[in-house]
Amino acid sequence: MLRHAWMALLVAGLARTACAEDLKVTGLKVLHHDGQTFITWKDVAEGEAGAAYRYNIYRANAPITQANLSQAALCHGAVLNHSGQQFGYAFRPADRLDPKKPMAVIEAGGTPLPPWSGLAVYNARKDEKAWYAVVATDLADKAVTQVVPGESATTDGVDEKAAPIKPLKLNDSKTYGQYAKMFFISGEKNLPLMLELHASTAQGGNGGGHGDYYLYYATPEMGVLDGMPGCFTVVETHQAKDNRLILRPRDIIVHPKGTQGVETFWFGYFCQPPGAAEARAYPYTERRLDWMLAFAVATYGADPNRIYCSGGSMGAWGSTSYAFHRPQVFAAVYPNRPRTIQKGLPSLAARGKDAKVPMDDGQTDYFERMNSVLFASTHHEDLPFYGWCCGRRDGFASWQEQIDMVRALTKAHHGFAFSWNNGDHSSGVSAMGAVMKYYAPERFALNRSYPAFGRSSIDQNLGNGDPKEGDMEGGINLGFAWEGVTDEDAKWEAKISNELAKAAMTVDVTPRRCQKFKLKPGETVAWKTSAGASGKVQADEFGLATVPQVKLEPVAPTVLTLSRQ
Repeated sequence: MLRHAWMALLVAGLARTACAEDLKVTGLKVLHHDGQTFITWKDVAEGEAGAAYRYNIYRANAPITQANLSQAALCHGAVLNHSGQQFGYAFRPADRLDPKKPMAVIEAGGTPLPPWSGLAVYNARKDEKAWYAVVATDLADKAVTQVVPGESATTDGVDEKAAPIKPLKLNDSKTYGQYAKMFFISGEKNLPLMLELHASTAQGGNGGGHGDYYLYYATPEMGVLDGMPGCFTVVETHQAKDNRLILRPRDIIVHPKGTQGVETFWFGYFCQPPGAAEARAYPYTERRLDWMLAFAVATYGADPNRIYCSGGSMGAWGSTSYAFHRPQVFAAVYPNRPRTIQKGLPSLAARGKDAKVPMDDGQTDYFERMNSVLFASTHHEDLPFYGWCCGRRDGFASWQEQIDMVRALTKAHHGFAFSWNNGDHSSGVSAMGAVMKYYAPERFALNRSYPAFGRSSIDQNLGNGDPKEGDMEGGINLGFAWEGVTDEDAKWEAKISNELAKAAMTVDVTPRRCQKFKLKPGETVAWKTSAGASGKVQADEFGLATVPQVKLEPVAPTVLTLSRQ
């Protein structure tokens, strides 16, 4: 009986050895365009059997063989099984086992890869010829296949050229989806552009329901691994007055270990890239957004002076930490229930609970970088107009940080408006209507001056930080309108009113984003109103002149004029 048991084990061992020897990576192909090399192959196994393997991709400047494999550079390690699936459909291991999920395309107008294909993308650093090889490994990174020229290794070199990457357009707004007639791209130039950042969607999604839908493979600056995929959509709204372009990206990556999808809070994540000495917080997603915005402006001819950002929940955090911190790009931002002091950080590496987290520069602390109250307090240049809302009982963002943001913006004389209700994270969304009523995006542009308001006498009471103290519903700087802004070297003027005023009211007014009426610190200017008030103010150390407590009547607009002496 023992002899039979021993024989059974021997046969099983031989079977396993034979099975391993039969494993082969086949069908290796490379395609280069737009600065990127796309490496594809046939996985060694399909279905559940394939989940036991990973793939290492090697690159060299000469043909790669088993004998010289050690001299080739490992450009991708531990690539997941069935990696050729289209991004947006396979964030979890179970999804990668489904052959019905869409497969990726790797060139414009190309056909999808066949099921059980592998895919890796290399971004060319310089112009040169390169050869590639793919080796399958087990989950412990032990090689289970050999390099076979013509099967798992290229025999002809590919000519690589460093160049800007381009996204692949998968669907067209005029023909794709049930909303094609509503959101088609007309081709009109100089339209305003709204960047919409979505809320948390757990496992993400493809985001391609309608519009011009793009797939792209990021550069090393935009992800912990080279060629990490992403997607975005561009649509155009057709309104009675003004059309608007909308850019809708997706915020999610596949965890490098393949365990799940990871949302990045529209920032990036804490990780240790290959070759790095330590883990740091990298703004990978912010760099992706920079690239997408530049692409959208260049491709669709959007007006670079009228770029805005909006988003709810996680998208509000991103609108604050990303767009609000880019005054050279955004004219206004509209976070709906934001964290103004971000306390979370997506992580792909372990980190100490209370330890400081360095950014990629090794100097800046991540949590200091993500404190937008501090940013508003210490940056006195023209920031994007900040219009936001929150419920007092939000649960994610604290009520105190909303108050802190109001105080910081007021003290620094920035343009802003805030509206709130007594809602939670779900019902707080409705408070945004009041902000949008008076401060629509079209009111702002990088090349257009406007009046910033502060200390309005009809503001509601925020309270002391306890959500149960103060007015349960209300707003700061609501009701204002302005027109006829004059922005000249010697004079700034605007006609200002407030439709919520039931009697005479007062408000501080600071000319913002002046194109010509630029003051030197300490310079004195005269001011007057159409109601007969007048005086003089001195520009502060940042060149800002604030006229305090301008009186507005409820019947007719007040003209405020500032003049150089």
